[in-house]
Amino acid sequence: MTYARTADELDALVEANPDRFATEFIEEDSFVEHLLKNHTMTELNTMAQMPANPVDMERWGLTEDQWQDQVTMAWLVFRYEHNF
Repeated sequence: MTYARTADELDALVEANPDRFATEFIEEDSFVEHLLKNHTMTELNTMAQMPANPVDMERWGLTEDQWQDQVTMAWLVFRYEHNF
């Protein structure tokens, strides 16, 4: 299974596989999956506008850029799966 590591990769995978759900390209037990299970699309949109959360970064071993990209990926999954 190919998993997206960035928002750009997620876009490419969804575009190349229109018959599959965006969540299929998200790795289990990842920060993105955690975000999807614990936040609404509105919350993710707000998070994407904020600086990276240092607690999340430490817990998930992410840089600021990676944190931002992971939040964006979670938001995109909501958008794709709910046709926004």
